Amino acid sequence: MRIIRVIQRFLWMAVLRVWVFFKRKKNVGYTLFVPTGVRHQYPEVNLKEQKVIGTVIYKNRIYMKVFIDLKEDTVNVEGSVDELGDLSMAKETYIDMFKREAKFFVENKISNPEKYYEEK
Repeated sequence: MRIIRVIQRFLWMAVLRVWVFFKRKKNVGYTLFVPTGVRHQYPEVNLKEQKVIGTVIYKNRIYMKVFIDLKEDTVNVEGSVDELGDLSMAKETYIDMFKREAKFFVENKISNPEKYYEEK
């Protein structure tokens, strides 16, 4: 008799778990990505000198310029993106991105990034 009760209890718990599993709320939805208007550009890519300038632009105003010299392994920054608040990434994130991109451009002999990305 005791074994039957244990089996019944086990079956009821299994049924309850299955019912809870199918009745739970599922996280269904979608994410909408909307451009913020903040852009970045590379106005200068000097392959010979291995120097690249990256800029962060919003509404036709340059907020930050990052000067990368791969030969000297230096980075200089003019301006700040702090004023843009949540519209932009963090300053360090932009610097890291510009450094990676500068290295990529020089290694792949890309002197015109806009043209390169348009062709891709």
